[in-house]
Amino acid sequence: MKKKTAILASAGIIFVSANLFLALKDDSKAVRSSYINKWTAVGKDNLTETLHAAGVVIPEDEHQVYYNDDDGEFKGFLVKEGDKVDNGTPLYEYSSNNIDEDLAKLEAEKSQLVTESNLIDDQIKQLTYLQSVSASTSSTSTPVFGDGSSSRNDSNDLMNVSIEKEIYDKQREKGRVEAEIEKYEDLIDSYEGSDELGKNSEVSGTVKQVNYELKNPIVTIISDKPKVEGTFSERDLKKVEEGMKVYVQSDLLKGKVAGTLTKIADYPETDPSVKKESYYPFEITLNEETEEKIIKGSHVEVSVITDQVKNAATIPEKAIEKGKKNSYIYVLNETGEVEKRKISKGLQLGGKTELKKGAKPGELVVQKPENVQEENNPFFSKLNIDSLKKKTFRDESKRTIFKHIMVGFFK
Repeated sequence: MKKKTAILASAGIIFVSANLFLALKDDSKAVRSSYINKWTAVGKDNLTETLHAAGVVIPEDEHQVYYNDDDGEFKGFLVKEGDKVDNGTPLYEYSSNNIDEDLAKLEAEKSQLVTESNLIDDQIKQLTYLQSVSASTSSTSTPVFGDGSSSRNDSNDLMNVSIEKEIYDKQREKGRVEAEIEKYEDLIDSYEGSDELGKNSEVSGTVKQVNYELKNPIVTIISDKPKVEGTFSERDLKKVEEGMKVYVQSDLLKGKVAGTLTKIADYPETDPSVKKESYYPFEITLNEETEEKIIKGSHVEVSVITDQVKNAATIPEKAIEKGKKNSYIYVLNETGEVEKRKISKGLQLGGKTELKKGAKPGELVVQKPENVQEENNPFFSKLNIDSLKKKTFRDESKRTIFKHIMVGFFK
């Protein structure tokens, strides 16, 4: 028993002495090794940079209707404030002083529209003929170039698509002209047999104001479609530009409503002064497909997407070592050493930095670069007692366990 105790004590003294020697000798690996206890994996995130502003919901358009005494005597309004109107809805009526002249004018405008409609019909017929000729040509021959390739099908497909689009546009134009003709026919019908005329709305929307004193504009109509307006400070102008995607939200909305920044004024809303910051009006057009009912006049929070990177490789800002000209990170490489790498940074947001170059998602990076003693050298970490379980040793072969012990002794 005493002999066994003496052997174990001697082995312990040799182990401690050997490690002290290895640690304290010149150019020792222990001296050059870094104590790294915290690592972080390169993540994969969507980074979105936004600029916030306040806004208010207003009608997209405001249409004003004027009355001219020369047209005739005013008879009365046919709408009141708050009424919904469509294109063609009668707004007010008046008696004409020149009834025959007005009727002739209406007939002339209707005749011009009918001529325009007939011209569009002829254009549609010509396009339809060209379409049939193109289709028959494409099925008869196929020119082949010297290298065996052919581009005829591509050019014919492009021509057919172009003709189809032109026919579609002409049909839409004809529909608009026919609607105008119908409007004039209604005006002429209501005019005949009477000396009174009606002024119809030229837009759809809601009657905002009726001026019963007949001061122009006598009727103001606002569109049902909303938009958002607000102001950017002059400091914000360098971050925003027209066409950027926008989200609008408020306590009165369920979720966010998407839109587009469509206008930024190039002159401030008030006269500039050296004593105060300037603010520049902006407008946001909301997406038509939104099902949210936005209350006009309500105040909203505006978030402008100024920059966005999807599926970006990211690391915490504190894991980056900043040099005089470049930035670096320390990566655990395949040989088990701490490798210093120069990186190329992208978008920085919320303590995260996008890595354009330097590491890929999943690679382990030293969380505190100031703990690295020397690059491209081994490291050691705090022993994890929880991993020293019987099961761990049972799962490993004796040869592997012996190998790890020897590495611990001599490295």
